[in-house]
Amino acid sequence: MTHSRGADRWLYGGPVLALLHLLLLVALHARPGPSGVLLWHVGPAALTVAAILLMVYGVLHSIRGRATWTAGRAAGYGCLVAVTALPVVAYTTYPSSRDSRPSEVRFRLPLDGPLTVHWGGPTPDLNYHVFSPAERWAYDLLVTREGRSFEGGGTAFPDYHAYGRPVLAPASGTVRVASDGAPDTPIGARVGWRNSCGNHVVIDVAAGEFLFLCHLQPGSIVVRAGQPVISGQQVGRVGNSGLSTEPHLHVHLQTTPDADFGEGIPLLFHDYRHEGRLIERGVPTGGRFPQIVEHAGSPR
Repeated sequence: MTHSRGADRWLYGGPVLALLHLLLLVALHARPGPSGVLLWHVGPAALTVAAILLMVYGVLHSIRGRATWTAGRAAGYGCLVAVTALPVVAYTTYPSSRDSRPSEVRFRLPLDGPLTVHWGGPTPDLNYHVFSPAERWAYDLLVTREGRSFEGGGTAFPDYHAYGRPVLAPASGTVRVASDGAPDTPIGARVGWRNSCGNHVVIDVAAGEFLFLCHLQPGSIVVRAGQPVISGQQVGRVGNSGLSTEPHLHVHLQTTPDADFGEGIPLLFHDYRHEGRLIERGVPTGGRFPQIVEHAGSPR
């Protein structure tokens, strides 16, 4: 009997871990800034691992003690399963400390001509990037014609309408990073997360605001670190380097020049057309019904 009571101490683990999740969510939604990034990356994973280990512990001790199946033990396992699944629904959108403070920089769209916003916006249904602290407000931009991003079989880079298009600086600033040399990723293939941005340019556009332009074509970057650029100046061409399944341009604004650590900043584009209307300042959205937008000054 003593062993059974000792074995059942794990039953308290589920409620304790649930309480820790609640405290973690409260801390994250207080938007603490850089410490929030660390909590987001480490906290949910650590609590999930703890729940799994506790379930294993409970099963082994129940077997060794030949414990009978009881309502209490069933509830304990159920609580741990719920705690293990909780991150899937509770940690979908990173609460950046900058969510309510968008950049005041005037950004233009980084490509001329009509663009399809594949991903972009504030919610998971519009933008899968919202889970990432740094890419919280990122965009993935395609070029489509009659609803398709490519012609032919879509197996070669030139099949894609976006491939090779000039990428323009969305705002004036100073180039902080100009990283080239990564090959284009074969269509549909995957690469390691450490090379997720591929060839990219980072522009320092304001104090604590760094603009990332990613997946550029190898050998296409025409700027260097330390060089000033002006809005509309070409910096490279659309490619498929890094973690990219098809040629497109990834754009996001964050608080550091380090791609792996920073908080996303709302990036609003200025002076673009959508469905014939001029939008002076807005967030184009993607998802199931992607917006097609165009810089108002695009050459005709």
